[in-house]
Amino acid sequence: MSKVLDTALTIIDRDIRLKHSEIVRKVYAETGYCDQDYNKYLAVISSGSFTLRDYIRKRKLFFAVGDLISNPEKPLAEIALEYGYSDQSAFTRAVTKEYGKTPSELRREKPQIPDNREVLDSFLASSSRLDAIFDKMDSQNYMSTSDWHYFEDFIYATDELGFDTSTCCLISELSEKLSIPFGYLLQKCFEMAIMCEQEDRNAPDEIDIFMMELGIESGDELDALCLHYDCKWYELTFVQVKMYQLGIRSEEELDRIWKYYDCKWMLGDPYPVTREMVQDYRNNHKK
Repeated sequence: MSKVLDTALTIIDRDIRLKHSEIVRKVYAETGYCDQDYNKYLAVISSGSFTLRDYIRKRKLFFAVGDLISNPEKPLAEIALEYGYSDQSAFTRAVTKEYGKTPSELRREKPQIPDNREVLDSFLASSSRLDAIFDKMDSQNYMSTSDWHYFEDFIYATDELGFDTSTCCLISELSEKLSIPFGYLLQKCFEMAIMCEQEDRNAPDEIDIFMMELGIESGDELDALCLHYDCKWYELTFVQVKMYQLGIRSEEELDRIWKYYDCKWMLGDPYPVTREMVQDYRNNHKK
C-alpha cells in the first residue's frame, strides 16, 4: 500500500493546481483507491495526524508559497487563482493560518518552508506491517468493501489509548499468532500497561529502598550523612550510618563498645548499641 500511496502523492504533486475534487478523481482513476481508503490508511500510519484532504490542502499551500517566493514579481491574485483559491484574500488567510505570516512577509523573508511530504514519508518508513495487511485485503478485494473493524481498532488504539503505530503492529502480529481478536488484545495490553504504570508509581525507588535497608530515617538525614562522609549516597555503608546516628567517632571506638558490652546481633534484630550505651562507655573510660 505504501507504494500505491507514493504513486498517489506523485499524482497530487503533478496535478496540485487542480481543484481538490479533480485531484481526488485523478488519484482514484490511476490507483484504484478512493479518498476514504487513503484516509483510513493515513489515519493509521500517522496516528490521526493526516487525512487526504488535509494533506492536499497543505500541499497546495507548500507549492503556492514556494511559487510566490521564487517568483517575486508574480501577482498574489494570480497565484491564488492558479492554486484554486477563490481570491487573494482567501489565499492570504490560508497562508497566514498555516505559516503565521502573510504572503508578503514570506516573500520578503524567504524562509525555508517545511515539506509536508517528507513528514508523511517518515510515517511510511515504518508501515511495512500495515502494507502486508492492506495487500492481503487488496488481493481479496476487501479494500473498499470491508467493514474496517480492524482499522477502527487500530485508530482507536493510536488516538485514544496512546499506542504508537509500531506497538499496534506488534500487537496485531501477536493477535494473529495467538488467534485472539485484535481489538480484544489491544484493550488487554492497555489494561496491563495501566497496571504496570500504577505499580511503578507506587513502588519505592532505588534511593528509598537503600534508605530503608540502612535505617536512614529521612532525606535530610541522607544529605547530612553524605556531607559528613563526603561521599555519594550509594557509597554509604551500614556501619557508617550507625556511627553517625549514635555519635561514634570512629570504627575503633565502635569496636571497643561492642566488646565492652559483649554485643550479639543478628540481621533483622534491633541494633544492639544505643546512644545511652555510647555515653555510658565514654563516662566509664574517661582519662
